[in-house]
Amino acid sequence: MKQARTNKDILLLVFLRLKSLLIAIFISKPKILYVFSDRRQNIRKERISIKYNGVNFIALRYSKIPLTKRPALILNIGISSYGENHVILNHLAKAIALLGYHAFIPSFYEMKDCWIRKESVEHMEHAIFAISNLDYVNSNQIGIIGLCFGGGLSLLAVKNSEVNKKIKFALVLGTYSDLESSLRFSFTGKFKVHNKTKYITPHSNSKIVFLYNFLEKLNLFKNIEKTRKVLGNFLKDRTMLAFENMRYLEPADRKLILSLYRSSETDDICYKMIISNVKELSDTLSPKHIKDNLRIPIFIIHGIYDDMIDYGQGINLAESLYSSGGVYLHLSDILFNKKVSHFLSNPVKWINGNLKLSNVFYHALAVLHSDKNLKYNPENEPIRFKI
Repeated sequence: MKQARTNKDILLLVFLRLKSLLIAIFISKPKILYVFSDRRQNIRKERISIKYNGVNFIALRYSKIPLTKRPALILNIGISSYGENHVILNHLAKAIALLGYHAFIPSFYEMKDCWIRKESVEHMEHAIFAISNLDYVNSNQIGIIGLCFGGGLSLLAVKNSEVNKKIKFALVLGTYSDLESSLRFSFTGKFKVHNKTKYITPHSNSKIVFLYNFLEKLNLFKNIEKTRKVLGNFLKDRTMLAFENMRYLEPADRKLILSLYRSSETDDICYKMIISNVKELSDTLSPKHIKDNLRIPIFIIHGIYDDMIDYGQGINLAESLYSSGGVYLHLSDILFNKKVSHFLSNPVKWINGNLKLSNVFYHALAVLHSDKNLKYNPENEPIRFKI
């Protein structure tokens, strides 16, 4: 039977409502953090080394001063050369620390080097164990937030039953459902939502990530080493340097990269060659294929204008994780929007979107603190719905 809420419980949930609303606002308008400049001086950012099973992990930690025992949120970035220095993730970590939590951003070398590897899941598992063992972390109050590719890998890590016991919830932003669908969108811009085909012009880097990883198996480029250097500069947003380095490529290699960068009939050739290689990793690195009960609530947030990973992936992921204790899906058109005109053009829609977004974080934080006070108990009443 569901327990009655005490006055203390009600005050806690009201407080969590306010916290979640601030997080939603920080996500959609990161510059608002500067309004709290005085309070931000009480937040310390440190690069720390933590050990698990004899292996050292580097992580950024955002915490309030002084360092005391608090709940913790682990933030995982995906394939990005920025790694733990990813701007959006650091904004979110600052906001989380400001609201009274430890925020950790582990560094995984293979993802920082833009590699798609099975080992990443194991490294995430070890990082979770290491952080849960820290004496200033409430080991029974840990949540995980994964961004982009790191979201799917976070879900695969939580699939481990021992890791699952350490985590109260998993929240993923703009993540993928399966590698094959992600590859298809990267090269075609097409994806399906409820059996209807949609189109969004994909970001050029979404395609380059796959080229970078399967370069040797394509048998299309004459100089693999120099080509990878050019592709790497694209992934690091060093576009000018990438084009400059193209001068040192074989003419055929240069022509092929330019045709792929600008999209042409060459895309179809590369896509067909890469898809056969992606299938080898798809079963083990696609969260869509998780069939075990994750036993914790899963929160999925996806921007409907995401050009790196289409929002159809979020819908597909929510529908696939049928065995989880609770799957929430929120589609948003306000994530990371930097234009003031967006708010002015339709204030009601923007405010409503932020309220819905904050509701997702409210449920996550409520699970972190006291899931018995939610409208449902994840342990006893599995529930799946869209917010």
